[in-house]
Amino acid sequence: MTPDIFYLLEKHFYLFLLIFFRILFLFMIFPVFAATFFPTKVKLALSLVLALSLTPYLSHHLIISMNPFELIYYMISDFFLMFIIALFLRFILGGLQLGGELVGLQMGFGLSQTFDPSSGVSMPVIAQFLYFIFLLLFFTLDIHHFLLYFLVKSFYELPPGVLLKEENIFKFLIKKSHLVFDIAVKILAPLMVFMLLINIVLAIIGRLLPQINVLFVSFPLTLGLGLFFFGIMLFLVPRIFNQYFNQFNQFLFQILKY
Repeated sequence: MTPDIFYLLEKHFYLFLLIFFRILFLFMIFPVFAATFFPTKVKLALSLVLALSLTPYLSHHLIISMNPFELIYYMISDFFLMFIIALFLRFILGGLQLGGELVGLQMGFGLSQTFDPSSGVSMPVIAQFLYFIFLLLFFTLDIHHFLLYFLVKSFYELPPGVLLKEENIFKFLIKKSHLVFDIAVKILAPLMVFMLLINIVLAIIGRLLPQINVLFVSFPLTLGLGLFFFGIMLFLVPRIFNQYFNQFNQFLFQILKY
């Protein structure tokens, strides 16, 4: 088995490099795999194993130039391909975290910050909780399997160096940047309306009964009722995620058509 691998690398070394770097770019840039809890050694090992597995099958389909300057151009093109895919999912994840951050501020969790492993900054607890739900649904709905299918299919439909010539993809991606605010509003709107009603009721009570310390009562009340209705709202979150995951899958299919 070992001589076969050395023979394969000797005969199709440049093809192996391009396959390896495209897979590595995916693991390094994609939001789910780019988190700090996903070790770099594991990314390198997975990229190496997948590259060695795909090289024999793609060697009959792809013809790679031996010019080093063209190889650099191919790698830059593959980097932008993975960057575009990661950016689309980053819009979904950014909208989710923005909605969770605003919900946490409404509930009184503005001071409770935790470390976000995907971005390296501090985020409210609610935003982090929604991020873990996002990871759970990402793997539960088999989006990672579809992503691997796209990765293999991309070598047939998008040979190295093709994507940089397409401008419609970048225009489409700019139009989809509204997903950040769209998802945030869908997550935030029900709870924001409810918290607004609580504040109105507390304001009325404060005017009718001045002897009650409304500020002292409002914090545990808004926190408890906010967590209660946030738990109810979680029943709608998988449906919202499934809708945008389907858009992500359609986006991958759209890229393969170019």
